[in-house]
Amino acid sequence: MSQVLRALGTAVAGCMIIATTACTTHTTASDANVTTTATQQQAAGGGSTTPHTANPFDSLYPADFRLQPLGKVTAAAAQPPAKATGLTDGITDATHHTLVFRATAGADTAPHSTRIRHEYSRRQAFNADSSHYLAQNNRGEWYLYDAVTFENLGRIPQLTGDAEPLWHPHDPNILWHTARNGGTSWMSLDVSTGAEQKLLDLSELSPWPQATAYWTGGEGSASADGGILTLMATSYDSQAQRVTVHGVLTVDVKQQKLVGSLAAASFPTPHAVPDHVSTAPSGKYAVVSWLAEHGGTVAYSTDFKETQQLTQSSEHSDLALGPAQEDFFVYADYQAGAITARNITSGESFSIRSLYPAPGEAYAVHISGQAFGRPGWVLISTYAATRDYGAAAAPDNSQAEYGRIWLAELQANGQQLTVANTMVDHTKVPETEAYFAEPQASISRDGSRIIFASNYGGAEINSYIIGLPSSVYSR
Repeated sequence: MSQVLRALGTAVAGCMIIATTACTTHTTASDANVTTTATQQQAAGGGSTTPHTANPFDSLYPADFRLQPLGKVTAAAAQPPAKATGLTDGITDATHHTLVFRATAGADTAPHSTRIRHEYSRRQAFNADSSHYLAQNNRGEWYLYDAVTFENLGRIPQLTGDAEPLWHPHDPNILWHTARNGGTSWMSLDVSTGAEQKLLDLSELSPWPQATAYWTGGEGSASADGGILTLMATSYDSQAQRVTVHGVLTVDVKQQKLVGSLAAASFPTPHAVPDHVSTAPSGKYAVVSWLAEHGGTVAYSTDFKETQQLTQSSEHSDLALGPAQEDFFVYADYQAGAITARNITSGESFSIRSLYPAPGEAYAVHISGQAFGRPGWVLISTYAATRDYGAAAAPDNSQAEYGRIWLAELQANGQQLTVANTMVDHTKVPETEAYFAEPQASISRDGSRIIFASNYGGAEINSYIIGLPSSVYSR
């Protein structure tokens, strides 16, 4: 379950939201008076197809630009850059020559935010055509940004705390979400108008009427086409401060119907609350992740009649599409000592990179498989490197993997290409903010943008965006 969920406060309602994707006018949208302007079928995915948008970074790099293989480098020191105001306003990563833009700033909000950044590596920050992105501040407020001008377009008052916002797979204006920490309904919000309507009423579909929340646990996604959504059904006893799980279900979003369900009594450890749930990109599998003592991570067919054990624990991971559109589970496999990719259908797996690059040394990792438009690639970001068997921190430049963001090809002995240094200085991060200074890099659907968190050598914690040309995916 996302640590962001536990740490964020309650947002305050009543601010402005942008009215057009062209970023020229504003309208007010409040929780109380939004109107419905689209059919439920359109909200669920029956409307427009993904608009074709040229990659703007193709013209900002040499035509023959390529990323270099992951290797040991010396990261050059850098001053925190000013907030970017356009695509020609980036800085160049001194080592890897990629364009980096400061994408958020505390001064973007009133009052000033002490932190404002994207949500998580497993969550898609960018909309369907990569024209906008989401960020959340230390007060739990959500903001919409323009991905070309980096302008904060205003607060989204319909989102509070961990409302689990999921971008529509095709329509760049539509955002799906639920209530803070889950509710009985999911909503469809048009960020260009503020109009909102009900997407799913789980109280009508669920076999557990006593459930009060249907959510992923803060780390899940729908299938790549938005057709299937996996949710866990829970209720919360505020007096006992205890979450009860009733089961896991899969929903056909377009058809508004239940696909399958698994009662909590049938879990590997009956009634154990999952850490999180998600859906394989193909929509064929519901993936449920429990702690090791409760069953580990299991892939179920969406009708829950077939199961496959993916790993014996619940580690940092994501689901991704392989080069032939296969479903892959990519995770930190501490039993094997490597970042491992597992084909969910065939069960075959291979190692991507060792988690222990030298005797007594290790690092932590986040994985993003969100580039569904670039099948065959995952994004990896690292942090918390240690030496002397965990007794001391290891400098970011002491091993190729430390303090890095890189792309990994999903095939045995595939390419591993360094994108940028994370530039996180953990010595200048308060202990209470250490989690939010983890890069937790996430990649856009088309692979043109990577968003990561950093204090960039000692500044406030913000999100930074790396722009990549299409040429980096050439084989």
